[in-house]
Amino acid sequence: MGRPSPTRRAIRCTAGAAIGLWLALLSMPVSAQPTPASPSQPFAPAWGMLAGWEVFSKKGCGQCHALRGYGPLTGPDLGRITTGTSFYDVGAAMWNHLPRMGERMRAARIDRPTLTAREVSDLAAFVFTAQYYDELGTPRRGESLFSAKGCAQCHSVGGAGGTGGPPLDAMKRANSPVLVAAAMWSHGPEMAAAMKARGIPRPTLQPGELLDLIAYIVSVAKDPGGETAQVIPGTPERGEKIFAERHCATCHAVNGKGGRVGPDLGTARQHVSLTAFAARMWNHGPTMWATMKERGLEVPKLNGQDMADVLAYLFTAHYFDQRASAARGGALVRDRGCTACHSIRGEGGKAGADLATSTVVGSPPTLIAAMWNHGARMEARAEAAEVAWPVLRGQDLADIAAYLGSLSRGPAARPR
Repeated sequence: MGRPSPTRRAIRCTAGAAIGLWLALLSMPVSAQPTPASPSQPFAPAWGMLAGWEVFSKKGCGQCHALRGYGPLTGPDLGRITTGTSFYDVGAAMWNHLPRMGERMRAARIDRPTLTAREVSDLAAFVFTAQYYDELGTPRRGESLFSAKGCAQCHSVGGAGGTGGPPLDAMKRANSPVLVAAAMWSHGPEMAAAMKARGIPRPTLQPGELLDLIAYIVSVAKDPGGETAQVIPGTPERGEKIFAERHCATCHAVNGKGGRVGPDLGTARQHVSLTAFAARMWNHGPTMWATMKERGLEVPKLNGQDMADVLAYLFTAHYFDQRASAARGGALVRDRGCTACHSIRGEGGKAGADLATSTVVGSPPTLIAAMWNHGARMEARAEAAEVAWPVLRGQDLADIAAYLGSLSRGPAARPR
C-alpha cells in the first residue's frame, strides 16, 4: 500500500485526539436509537458524545477540523471553541459558518455530507463535550508549581517530598482529573487546618496550573499497582439529586433555582472544564466552608463518581434553553428575511417550503439538519437575491425552534 494521503493522516491524527479524550469510554456499547423528537443529553445514559464521534469521523469533519490541536486547521479547532455552551449554540455555529464552509469544501472538492436529525443530535453532543475535557498539562511547569505552591512540604510523589499528607503516587492509576477534584474538595478543610498549623500559606490556583501539577505528579509517580480508579462521565439527573441531597442547593442556584448565598452555577460563565472547575472549588474553599459552618451545614463528602455526576449536571445546565420564546422566534423569522423564501400558512415567499406544514422542521434536531442539508441551495438563492446571510445566536435558534414548533400545533396555536 502507498503512503496515506494528507487528508487521511489528518483524520487519523484527529481520531487519536478524540480517543485520548474518551479513553475510559471506548469499551462501552452505544445502543442504536431512533431519530429523536427532541435533542438527547450529551452524557450518560444517552452517551451521545460517543455516537457523535462516529458521526464526526464518518462524515469527514476531521478533514477540516482539529481537536485539541490534532488535525488540520482549515476550520476552527472544535475542542477549543468557547461559544458552544448549548445545543442551540452548536447549531447556530454550524449555520453561521455554512457559507465559509461551503466555499472551502468546494475549493477542496469535498462533498458536503447530509445529516439526519439523530446525527445532528449526536454531533452536537460530541462538540459540546469536547469542551468538558482538558488539554494535557506540562510536567516541567508542574514540577516548579509543586514546590512553589507548597505541595512538596506535605505530600510526596515518586519517593520525594513531605510526609504530613498522603503520598500522591496513587494518581498514576486515576483515569480522570475529577478524582483529584473530589479529593481536594472532600479533604479540603483538613488540608487547610494542617497547612495553617504548619505555617504554610494556602495557595490559589490559576487557570492551567492544576493541569500542570497533575501532569507532573503522574509523570514521576511510582506505579502503586492494583486496579485503575475509574470514573465515567456523570449523569446530569443523578448529579441534580446529589446537588440537592448534599445541600449544595442551599447556597447555590442552578438556572435561578436554589440558594442565593453563592453564585448561580448554571450560568454560561460557569461552563468550564473539569479541571478548571476543580481549581475554582479549591480557590473558593475557605469561603464556602466558613459560610457552611455559619449555617450549621457540614461540608459534604464527594467521591469521584459523585463529583462527575455533579459536574455533568452543572455543565449541561444550559444545554437546552428552557427560556425559548415563540414570540421572539416569530419576529426573528420575519426580521431575518426567512419569509422572503419561505411561506407561513401560504403567506410569504414561494421559493422554499411552507414552514407551517413542513415535515422537516418539527423539532430542534430536524430543524438544524434541514438548515444544514439545504444550506447550499439557500446560499445560492441568498446570493442571487443579494440577501445577506443571516447570523444567528444560540438563543435566536432556540426561539425560532419554539416558534416553528408552535406552528405545527395547528392554526389556533398562539406563540408564547
